[in-house]
Amino acid sequence: MHGVNVTRAAFVILGVSLLAACSNGPTPEQRAAAHKAAMAAQAGQDKATFDKMVAMKSYQLALPLGEEIVSRYPGTPAAKAIQAQMPELRSKAAARANTLRLERLWVYQVAPMAGGTQSTAAINATSPPDAGVRLVLRRHTAWGLSVFLYADGTPGFDCRGTCTVPATFDGHPVDLKAYMPKGGRPALMFRHEKAFVAKLEKASVLHLKVRMKAMGLRDLEFEVAGFDPAKWKKLKQK
Repeated sequence: MHGVNVTRAAFVILGVSLLAACSNGPTPEQRAAAHKAAMAAQAGQDKATFDKMVAMKSYQLALPLGEEIVSRYPGTPAAKAIQAQMPELRSKAAARANTLRLERLWVYQVAPMAGGTQSTAAINATSPPDAGVRLVLRRHTAWGLSVFLYADGTPGFDCRGTCTVPATFDGHPVDLKAYMPKGGRPALMFRHEKAFVAKLEKASVLHLKVRMKAMGLRDLEFEVAGFDPAKWKKLKQK
């Protein structure tokens, strides 16, 4: 009997030990704290990538990453810090997107032209949308600098001799002198080309009021703010 009691006591002690071992596992509070710490650590890693994008001014890439961090890791220090930056970041991303849009309105080319080489910077009128007119800045190895409107697919412009084209550069009015080239091309050439280019380089929006055959007076708007003089290649004169 004595031996039986000893055996029973051993089982009781073993059971108590097992219960104690089970009770030593993480509590719900501990598990929650561990999960919170893991989220904060991951959010911090993602924020490091976010911060690099912002430093590189890649606002359009940083914006969705920031929104994802705020949504996925709410309440973490990283999410709170990014949330405070979001209004400014959205503004910068929108401004950068508009800058890229304006830059893409311009097309720059260097190509052979009439026994020489020409370098052009061209932009289509943005308003009215059906204008079908583009503004061209041209350097030519033989002809030098030219500034003109080209209206391919239309009857062309209505200008006899030297005509006056009312213009505004960012709302500042100026009367431009223009003429039509020989050969029947649907172009309108501007005089005082250097002065025109100098004004354009400082402007954001250019308006030109021109008369077109079969269309009458048209107010053409050009969003010229994205013009990059460095992309308009200079050429050596012959």
